[in-house]
Amino acid sequence: MSTLENMKFLLKSWFNVWYRFFPPESVKYWKSKEAARAKVIHGADGSLQMQIEGEKYPFPGFPRGHVLTGSLAGVKHKLKNMVFNKAFEELEKMEGNITTDAVPAEKMAPAVRELHRVLMELENAEIVPDMKGRIKLIRKVLCHFFNEDDAYRFRFQWAMERMNMSKIKLSKADKYYFRGKYFKVDHDIFDY
Repeated sequence: MSTLENMKFLLKSWFNVWYRFFPPESVKYWKSKEAARAKVIHGADGSLQMQIEGEKYPFPGFPRGHVLTGSLAGVKHKLKNMVFNKAFEELEKMEGNITTDAVPAEKMAPAVRELHRVLMELENAEIVPDMKGRIKLIRKVLCHFFNEDDAYRFRFQWAMERMNMSKIKLSKADKYYFRGKYFKVDHDIFDY
């Protein structure tokens, strides 16, 4: 083991011990009850948020349950079946071709290599095995596609460099609620 690997191991071990006594903040209401009272508020940036009773942070956004399970439910179900399930079937068929033609990640274009790294990290942070598999498949196909089709890769890079990352970055409130979604937000610090 190199000195850097030793340092990472010691740091992660220390955080794992710390985590046992002082776990990271996480949404609380779902641990003891089905629902909690909430009121809609306006955030400092003008966005809609929900102040949930007993929670430390306001919930970013305003997911309206009656829309999600009502009028949107049929569309969501059809979209999931038509687009995602069919797309994953096709991706799985393509996967065999990709593995024979794929360029190793370390030989990919820098932007594609970075996408590969981030999707690997996303895969490692997933808890649900089905989601891990889907992310892995997406990573293989997207990285192969962007590495081979430079026109789309350049468009992807053009769009990404124009994103305001301060608006994309997870806030403390986002992480607080995300921990309750079967995702290891802090996987780089803690072993769950």
